[in-house]
Amino acid sequence: MFEHLKLAQLKKRQGVITTVDIRPNTPICEFTGNLYTTDTLCELSAEDQNISTQIGPNVYLSPSGTITDQINHSCNPNCMVHAVGRRAILYSLYFIRANTEITFDYSTTSNEDHSTWKMECNCGSFNCRKEISGFQLLDPKLQEEYKQKGVAALFIRIPIFNRK
Repeated sequence: MFEHLKLAQLKKRQGVITTVDIRPNTPICEFTGNLYTTDTLCELSAEDQNISTQIGPNVYLSPSGTITDQINHSCNPNCMVHAVGRRAILYSLYFIRANTEITFDYSTTSNEDHSTWKMECNCGSFNCRKEISGFQLLDPKLQEEYKQKGVAALFIRIPIFNRK
């Protein structure tokens, strides 16, 4: 299922690398897991809540127990999550060479604020923000860039989908 992905020890953490070259705009994997709403997310452990992926204004995918749970955040990502309905698929943003870590910007799938979700960033990118939270807390220039490139989730890019 994920033959082209491998868990690897990176500099200071574990992450997921690709074992093959990946062309731009290529689906890499699908995030699976159980669906939760903002109201039912509290049924998960604090750790599982923290690594759940938001796929709609009020919808989350819990960890699945697969390698996709180990895909790290980066402030300089090489992938994006495309969520439609109950599905969330990770796509490459550009050409990714084999043995490169697969990452996405967690803020691009979150409409949370500091009071509901934030985490320390250890990505080590030249443009590391040091803290990750919801999309609306990103620098406005980065927000616009992510919207123009289609990197931000649809429910974030198009306000009509962002009703709670």
